[in-house]
Amino acid sequence: MDELRRCDKCSYETLEALPLCPKCGARLLSIRMIRRLGWVLLAIGLFLVGLMGTITYHVAPTMLHPGVLIDGSKFTGTVEQGMLALRLFGIVIAFGFASGVMGLSQIRTGRRNKWMLYCLIGLLVLVLLTAGQLMQALGG
Repeated sequence: MDELRRCDKCSYETLEALPLCPKCGARLLSIRMIRRLGWVLLAIGLFLVGLMGTITYHVAPTMLHPGVLIDGSKFTGTVEQGMLALRLFGIVIAFGFASGVMGLSQIRTGRRNKWMLYCLIGLLVLVLLTAGQLMQALGG
């Protein structure tokens, strides 16, 4: 038995095993595939939140107090550079959190949420812009 497939672009649904939407030509995805992609998003989100949260927790005191030896480490940049780096870390954590929420939504509903996708894209753009600012501030 074929599984229900949906078009994210025009909301067309069919039980036929078509690769493309006959209405708009976009790729049709089965509910099972959307849920699998949801698990991938959830894993990426948990990884980013866990990794960047841990890094931020350990380096924040050093970056907020440049030139001071804290736990055997010293940040040689400026307070502004440290704040910009921590802002980048925070945006990456927000991206990971949003990715996890979108993944959970896809797992639960079997559908993609366009607004969550737009939010993820916006956060990704913000990550890239902030990374560029940080590179400029560090003289790179």
